[in-house]
Amino acid sequence: MLISSKDILKKAQQSGYGVPGFNFYNQDVVESIVETAEALSSPVILMITPIYIENLGLESAAFMARCVAEAARVPVALHLDHGHTYEQAQRCLEAGFTSVMIDGSELPLQENIQLTQKVVALAQKYGASVEAELGAVGGAEDMAQEGAQQKLALVDPEDAKIFVQESGIDSLAPAIGTVHGMTKKEPCLDLPLLQAVRKRVDVPLVLHGGSGLADDTIRLMIRNGISKVNVGTELKIGWMQGLTAYFKTGAYEPRFARSSAKEGVMQVVAKKIELLGSKGKA
Repeated sequence: MLISSKDILKKAQQSGYGVPGFNFYNQDVVESIVETAEALSSPVILMITPIYIENLGLESAAFMARCVAEAARVPVALHLDHGHTYEQAQRCLEAGFTSVMIDGSELPLQENIQLTQKVVALAQKYGASVEAELGAVGGAEDMAQEGAQQKLALVDPEDAKIFVQESGIDSLAPAIGTVHGMTKKEPCLDLPLLQAVRKRVDVPLVLHGGSGLADDTIRLMIRNGISKVNVGTELKIGWMQGLTAYFKTGAYEPRFARSSAKEGVMQVVAKKIELLGSKGKA
């Protein structure tokens, strides 16, 4: 069933488990995510970034994901990940997304609040949820040089309190030291900072950059208030490894290649569902 992420995350927050937000890149990945979620009776959030919306086409991506989500036997949300403009959010909501992220984290606080307020007002007309980010969640390239992590702008807990109160968002992604992508060295997360944010806001908290984190780190984050963990890069790797394994057999049948690629993704999805504790929570 296709629902908003607010409904999924509030339940997770109240019960103390995490829900995976999985980025998708094609139909194989969407089907793998939802089929695994059904097998493990887990809620799940399908996410797509603007660059992959451009790659797949908004209408095609939205129609494909909605069809799979609507037929699912578990709760599924369709989410815009890292939308940067009001117009991007508007187009996705019009296409049937049930959740959007508006990322104004590079803006001054008041400008970020103003942009987010506009998106929240729009999303409410569609019954959709809004996620926003404070601080800067970097990319793997930001960790290429020693000491680079210290340069990342982490969230200010007092700003988080003001932002949540004034913007009306449904979930917050605070920058506490994670980076997007896979890194050679695991990022050092600021647990006291997360705890300080958790004390000041009442909405579900989101952890970006879940692919580069150790299992114990993710468990610790969930115990301290994280309700959603985003995973993207590991699904790309799983898909490519599955596809590569098939081609190494010397075969060339596309439908079997797809099955092998999907198996690679499903292994990652199953592991994350188990790790976050959302198994059986549908």
